[in-house]
Amino acid sequence: MKTLKKTQEKIVKTKLRIFQALLIVAVCFIASDVYSQTKEVEFDVYSTSATKASKYVLADDVSLRDCPSVQCEQLTTINIGTNVRLLAKSDTPHTINGIKSRWYKIKMGPQVGWVFGGMISQKTLASSTNPEIKFLFGEAGYDFKGNKQFQVRAIKNGVQIDKIVFRSKRLNHENISLVNQKEAKLNGDVIALDDRVDNASYIVFKDNKLKKTNTLIAKTNTKPIYTGLSYVLCEDEN
Repeated sequence: MKTLKKTQEKIVKTKLRIFQALLIVAVCFIASDVYSQTKEVEFDVYSTSATKASKYVLADDVSLRDCPSVQCEQLTTINIGTNVRLLAKSDTPHTINGIKSRWYKIKMGPQVGWVFGGMISQKTLASSTNPEIKFLFGEAGYDFKGNKQFQVRAIKNGVQIDKIVFRSKRLNHENISLVNQKEAKLNGDVIALDDRVDNASYIVFKDNKLKKTNTLIAKTNTKPIYTGLSYVLCEDEN
């Protein structure tokens, strides 16, 4: 009986290992399929547009490498919010952490090297309340369920104040805009996300914190404000 029981336990364990292996393969397959369909994060280079080729670094300690690959030597690291000029781009895109982009050649002082495009802000907005604060926008790969993620970082003088990561089925960085502070009379910055699939939503920056919301609640006697997306009623959020 003991021998039979041990044999049954071995069979169960073997089946469990096979199931776990198949599950890992399935997850990897789904992830690779999702990543293969990811739209490339692209930027203009200096030879195409000198103005559009001026961008900001999206994260801290971004590696500047001597060639366009993670296998290449790291020359130095770049701080978040550093303004860089994109001189050229690699021939083919790579996918790193779920973000598909090319490597971009930049110059930092005497050094010339390459930075992965996923580490460059797709859109940068200046705060309406404090000109020293900037908001950097970029992709943030996928979560474990395969949902596409985006990020907004608030920085001041090369230091990150806060960061928010959120999911969206479809979001175009070109349609992101800052609600006009003078017209809106808001106590804080509001970034309007033109996210028509998930309904219009906003990123609110107040008290050095970023928060995503789908509604801006109204005060009594507060007039509607046209954001370019829709009319909303606004008040200070706690």
